[in-house]
Amino acid sequence: MEVGTAGVWTIVTGRVAFPWLRRSVRRPVVWGVGTLVMAGALAGAPALPFTAFVPLLMAGVALVGFAQVSRPSNGA
Repeated sequence: MEVGTAGVWTIVTGRVAFPWLRRSVRRPVVWGVGTLVMAGALAGAPALPFTAFVPLLMAGVALVGFAQVSRPSNGA
């Protein structure tokens, strides 16, 4: 499954598409947005300058990391 497809699937359903990641991801929608940002950066890599590509990729990595280490909201 492609990273972008997994990101969209996670945002729409609220559930991570990869079974081995479901326990470690605490905020699935943030994880999905992070994967979409990374997929966009990787897809645009040939056309993007290095100074735009790296911050986009790092932003996606930061969102994915945040989704795995942050505490889930209590719904309030």
